[in-house]
Amino acid sequence: LIVQSPGFFAKRRVGEFSSRLASDSGLIQGVLRFGAPEIIRQAFFLVGALVLVTITHPRLTLVTLTAIPFAALVGWFFGRRVRNLSTHIQDRLADAVARSEQVFTQIRVVQSFTREGYETEAYGRAVNWARDEGLRRAVARASLTGAVTFAAFGAIVMVLWEGGRLVLAGELTPGTLVAFLLYAVTISGAITSLAGFWGNVQEAAGAAKRVFELLDHPIAIESPTCPRLLPNPSKGIIRYENVTFRYGSDLPKILDGIDVTLEAGSTVALVGSSGSGKSTLASLIPRFFDVEDGSVTFDGIDVRELALEELRGTIGIVPQEPMLFGGTIRENFVYGNLHATQVEIEAAAQAAHAHSFITDLPDGYDQTVGERGVTLSAGQRQRIAIARVILQRPKVLILDEASSSLDSESEALVQDALEHLMHGRTTLVIAHRLSTVIRADRILVLDQGRIVDQGSHLDLLDRNDVYDRLYRRQLHGVFAS
Repeated sequence: LIVQSPGFFAKRRVGEFSSRLASDSGLIQGVLRFGAPEIIRQAFFLVGALVLVTITHPRLTLVTLTAIPFAALVGWFFGRRVRNLSTHIQDRLADAVARSEQVFTQIRVVQSFTREGYETEAYGRAVNWARDEGLRRAVARASLTGAVTFAAFGAIVMVLWEGGRLVLAGELTPGTLVAFLLYAVTISGAITSLAGFWGNVQEAAGAAKRVFELLDHPIAIESPTCPRLLPNPSKGIIRYENVTFRYGSDLPKILDGIDVTLEAGSTVALVGSSGSGKSTLASLIPRFFDVEDGSVTFDGIDVRELALEELRGTIGIVPQEPMLFGGTIRENFVYGNLHATQVEIEAAAQAAHAHSFITDLPDGYDQTVGERGVTLSAGQRQRIAIARVILQRPKVLILDEASSSLDSESEALVQDALEHLMHGRTTLVIAHRLSTVIRADRILVLDQGRIVDQGSHLDLLDRNDVYDRLYRRQLHGVFAS
């Protein structure tokens, strides 16, 4: 799953993955762990008893085996129903898990709108649906086991009736009949146990169907079989060659005919109204998505011909909303470089203006930051994200400008950290602040998926109506995100 493209995850809820990885997989594991030894034991009993009854009296053996076709038919019918209901139950449980994760992630929004009762009712409905499906599954399982048990012991009654007739006719001794009945009871018990296990298997099959729906999903973005290598050292020249992109064949184009080069070491700012394609354009460089037509090249090599690990390892990304893990500050730092030493970590922190506030924390670099870094301010999270990329030492940077939502003091610190990070690196900035746009070597103006103009700030103000409109609209604010 982890190698799937971002587009795969964008269409699904996090809680759905949690449910399938934990609940569904746990159900499958339980059947394999506890059911497999039991089925082997009962299978030995069944085979051994069948051999003994065949040796004891072949004619009565045929009477005993009349239960098997009926048991198989019942097992097929009710087993299929149990499997389908199991899939529905796991779907409902996934809905409940997804709802709860959404609520806990957005707990401040829930509480600020006083929607605790609403969310509790929504969660309760999902759980109740799962309960109702569970009751139906229990009825189906009971019907399966009951019908098979009835058939198995019905066969024993037939054996007793036919055996009694043979004893009265002098064709069978009472001792032989008693021995045969003991073997037949063993067969019936084994069949009943196997029917119960079959119900467990069908429950697991319903869960397995959901798991394999994910595992069998084709991987949209993969490394080539024989990847090419970037030159060493790489220059960091990015070129878009007549790039067209859309998120689906039946959806409108997001990018259309993009043809532009990001020179090595240059800073290029993207500006445009919301939905103009800025983030999509940036996402094509690390192959979070693949182009529909045209190509994106890195130092003259199509990014689709490069190994994903090498390509993405040379690209540093600082998002507008920093993404921190719920461990310690140190763990978040070394995510950029797993082999970073303490000296390197502190150097990166100082370059990102993070060292001073980290050392003021009770546990310093071993301070736990909470889920998504919730215990830190936005500016602190942003500086840690920048330091993490500094440790990565990328050749190309993608910045969804990190300071647009910060206060003045935090913005100044983050801007200075970004200047240090951008030095000597090819940088593509999704610009929100006028200051970043003005300092860029070149500005690309996107409108409806096309680059309608490019140049310096002053040149664009003079000649481009789209840029002039954006500039004046946001003169006292930020560019549209």
